[in-house]
Amino acid sequence: MAKKKSGNRKKKSSAARRNNNKSPVVDPSTTVCKFYAEGRCKNGDECKFLHTTDAKGAATAPAATTTVPEVAALPAGLASSMSLFTPAQQQLATKLCTLPGTTNQRHLFEKWSSSSDSKNDDKKKALMSKLELVDQSYPDGGLLGYLSNAVTLLEKSRRGENPLEGWIPSVPKGEAFEVGTDAFLKSEELGLKEVGKCGFILVAGGLGERLGYGDIKIGLPTELATGTTYIQFYIETILAFQSRYAEPGKKLPLCIMTSGDTNAKTVALLSANNYFGMDKDQITIVQQGQGVPALYDNDAHIALDAEDPYDIQMKPHGHGDIHALLHSNGVAKAWQAQGMKWTVFFQDTNGLAFHTLALSLGVSSKMGLIMNSITCPRKAKQAIGAITKLTKGDQQKTMNVEYNQLDPLLRATVSPEGDVNDASGFSPYPGNINQLVFNLDSYVSILERTKGVMPEFVNPKYADAEKTIFKKPTRLECMMQDFPTVLQGAETEKVGFTSLASELCFSPVKNATPDGVALQSKGTHPGVAASGEADQSGAVARILRSIGCQVEEGSKVTFNGIEVTSGPDCVLKPSFAACATEFKKKFPNPAAVKISGRSSLVLSGQGLTIESLDLDGAVVIESEDGASGVIRNLTVKNKGWVKEPKTSSDVEVIRMRGYDMRRLETEKIVFKKDGSIDGNYSMEMTPKESTPAVPKELAPVAPKEAVTVAPKETVVLEKPIVSKSVPALPADLTKSAPEEKGDDQFCNGCTIM
Repeated sequence: MAKKKSGNRKKKSSAARRNNNKSPVVDPSTTVCKFYAEGRCKNGDECKFLHTTDAKGAATAPAATTTVPEVAALPAGLASSMSLFTPAQQQLATKLCTLPGTTNQRHLFEKWSSSSDSKNDDKKKALMSKLELVDQSYPDGGLLGYLSNAVTLLEKSRRGENPLEGWIPSVPKGEAFEVGTDAFLKSEELGLKEVGKCGFILVAGGLGERLGYGDIKIGLPTELATGTTYIQFYIETILAFQSRYAEPGKKLPLCIMTSGDTNAKTVALLSANNYFGMDKDQITIVQQGQGVPALYDNDAHIALDAEDPYDIQMKPHGHGDIHALLHSNGVAKAWQAQGMKWTVFFQDTNGLAFHTLALSLGVSSKMGLIMNSITCPRKAKQAIGAITKLTKGDQQKTMNVEYNQLDPLLRATVSPEGDVNDASGFSPYPGNINQLVFNLDSYVSILERTKGVMPEFVNPKYADAEKTIFKKPTRLECMMQDFPTVLQGAETEKVGFTSLASELCFSPVKNATPDGVALQSKGTHPGVAASGEADQSGAVARILRSIGCQVEEGSKVTFNGIEVTSGPDCVLKPSFAACATEFKKKFPNPAAVKISGRSSLVLSGQGLTIESLDLDGAVVIESEDGASGVIRNLTVKNKGWVKEPKTSSDVEVIRMRGYDMRRLETEKIVFKKDGSIDGNYSMEMTPKESTPAVPKELAPVAPKEAVTVAPKETVVLEKPIVSKSVPALPADLTKSAPEEKGDDQFCNGCTIM
């Protein structure tokens, strides 16, 4: 019956053509079926005319310049399902099936059932929606552009083409520092003038499954002493810089790049915690696409899901997408309009990220850099990318070169020995840690020109010598640190680096404990939760030592096979101090500060200053917003806190570390806004005059007045603050304590807000 009706339509159409020679010949592949538009076509998938409608439901013919393949050319299962899809999806499906030669993607639909049932129909629609989303989100030509780029790159990979062929490597320009030196502090001081003009980019697209954590990685605690999560720590640091260095009323913006896996959870975490103190309008979230299709051969055929013929394998496209997202969402341009001068990129689980912020801004400002890569010293041939200057004729670029490319490149060009250590004991090519600082004006201009599209690469693992079979599907990737490849002309000369010891700037938490054990056994940093926590306290201890504090190092201990330093646990909240220059201000008499290797120290509050402290145990000292207080002659000796091994636990963050923090005894002091002090102390409040500073030498200090708070009213303790577990020294209360003037200036002349 259907065939007969179809034939009748054809005869009528032929008669019409014979009666009017001027009428064009009707091409069924470009002509809409009028019966379908009226809901009366009974030919279904056998109809030679197009079944398509516009957004309003009216029948529409393709544009004159569009050639739509015949439905009969499609795989049977797809042809019978075309009515399930939108016009745009129909177009995309037919284009995929008619790509030239061996690159067409007919295989995606050849296992589809021709019969209609709701379950399979839903799966078919889901796949077409996924393909359409890739087509819409891939910035360089949509899905077909991705496949075309893949064919080109896969062929280059098969031929073994070297992307660095013809380039000559040399040491890039930049500066390397040691914490606490004059050069370090001068650069940091210069950078502190720029901190209040920064927008911050957090690349946070990952889940914690690889770590044995069932939630998003930015929700992990950085340490167990306070339980502060990574996102909380980052936001508190930005707010601390904002309160001390930004112009009054100016907010420092934060943009978070999420993925389909992390977006909803990121929003929920921020909302549930009132954005950790930030105003909601300070935070922008840009969501990365769901990834790109995995490819199983050199013809860039998309890999089907092994368990489901109605689905495809997807893989991450890489964090290089962040540049395109900042452009397409107008984020960078909006920040420029708000008066921001710099944009800072950092990773999701590196608790040391902000130790280099002011330092690197100082370098960028001094050297006039468009892009500044934060780096750490690396040993020759160490498995970490290296920042390298490359020159070919009159072209140059300073960029990350992977370690397995750098050594052969050096051997083939300028150094027969390859990558070797210099007199410093390290390679002259510093290690990239994917933390970047950009001059925002230049960055916006380059985004306008490039749309933020980064160059891609492919890295298939071959199963045969001819390089025609993959061990597993591959995909195209892009990296945010490859931004220098899109620079032009004089822009290429304005790329450099800032280098600081990795112990102070780089300790990512990215590996499960068993993987970390294997890495550590080979002499590589394990990158696990236990090492991240130990390194965070260790970095604070190093900075304290650099300014003259006496901080012992704890013993080596092992938890779940990971060796870490046991202590001390030093947690200095950003509200107290966020960089070495601020540490110097907060510890004005560092030689009078002594911390044992088993101690735990937690300090918070902008109004707090530590003049003299002898700690062998655990102490928590806080200063409320609007309060101020000076710790002097404080001795604490108690049982403190210990890391108790836990080989198993129902709590993921404990299980990941292999230990829990057991608080045996704690001294806590809180300076209140009303001038009082919470703590087990008797107090006498009298106005006083100024008092000399505690001597820098470590001689015993006569126990006199110990703590001063508030600029007009002074709190004087009747005896030095001493933990109850230590016999108290006699106090000399025969003289009234002179007033301790409250600090009204922070480092670099910035007034405390």
